[in-house]
Order: sequence, then structure tokens, then C-alpha cells
Amino acid sequence: MKEKLAEFGAYVGQCLPKYVQLVQVTDQNELEVCIHPAGIRPVMSFLKDHSLAKFQSMSDMTAMDVPNRY
Repeated sequence: MKEKLAEFGAYVGQCLPKYVQLVQVTDQNELEVCIHPAGIRPVMSFLKDHSLAKFQSMSDMTAMDVPNRY
């Protein structure tokens, strides 16, 4: 399962390289896709509408502010 999630995450990263910053699979076999803030809509649309994805629900969405980054 973990390998399939990692493969799909890598595919998402290849399809949306402008927005995807990091893809990882947690120890609990959860796919995490870290994206640039400008990519929220394009990535969500991709996950919902792409023929290989067709996600129907999202369980968590988090955000983090890093003031020293700019």
C-alpha cells in the first residue's frame, strides 16, 4: 500500500511541478502532498477531476505561516 501511495504521490508531483513541493507517505500510510499556497485550487481540482485520481473526500487540510521565510 505504501509503495502505491508513493508512486501516486510522485505522479502528482510530476503533473504539477509548479505547485507540489514535497510528497511523502506517513507511517500510518497516509499520503501527504505539500504544496505552494498558490497551488491550492489547481491541486484540489487535479485530485478531484483527473482520471487517475477521482478523490471524493479530503480528511485534513492544514496551513503553516513561516514569517522568517520572506
